[in-house]
Amino acid sequence: MGALGHLLTVAVVTIVLRWLWKSSIFEPAKFEAGRHLFPPTRLTRILTLVGGVFFTVLFVWSRLALRQPADWWVPWLFLGFVALALFAYPPVLSIEVDGIGSHSWFGRKKKIRWEDVASLHFNSGNRQFIVRARDGRQIAHAGFNADPGLFQSEVRRRTRLPLKVTQPGTWKSETFEVPYEEFEGEELSEEVSGDPS
Repeated sequence: MGALGHLLTVAVVTIVLRWLWKSSIFEPAKFEAGRHLFPPTRLTRILTLVGGVFFTVLFVWSRLALRQPADWWVPWLFLGFVALALFAYPPVLSIEVDGIGSHSWFGRKKKIRWEDVASLHFNSGNRQFIVRARDGRQIAHAGFNADPGLFQSEVRRRTRLPLKVTQPGTWKSETFEVPYEEFEGEELSEEVSGDPS
């Protein structure tokens, strides 16, 4: 596979990730039993399932078909991609009465109570919104979960903390602080969700 093939692979992966990222804007959060749920988007779930099945089939096929001693590493490479698909799956985020929750695929739960939230961070380059606790824990809405605008506006409304916005640059990133104001929460929510109204 020449340089053109590698370039084409990188381009396809970039387009798929961008497509997944954009899908989070249009998928709404779910309201259930007094809390907002922000699950991974449908496209993220489908792509994770398809990728996991695809690499599992490649692992089994390579274990059965490749008998050369020099190719011993190929099945383990595919098994590594299966593990990557499982561990890269984003957690389900929730905004509840007493705080923010994160529940991962393997049952790992993380919770930050509202009174423990120390700071809010937004990276305008990758559009990642991070809630940091006083003890160093953090919960991130990384763009593969539903409705990033609602998540950000609800967290800002409940904490009333300033938002530290980082703009990546060529040599150095620039960070500035945006104070919370009542009317600003709604405008920022529309800006993040991409709704121009």
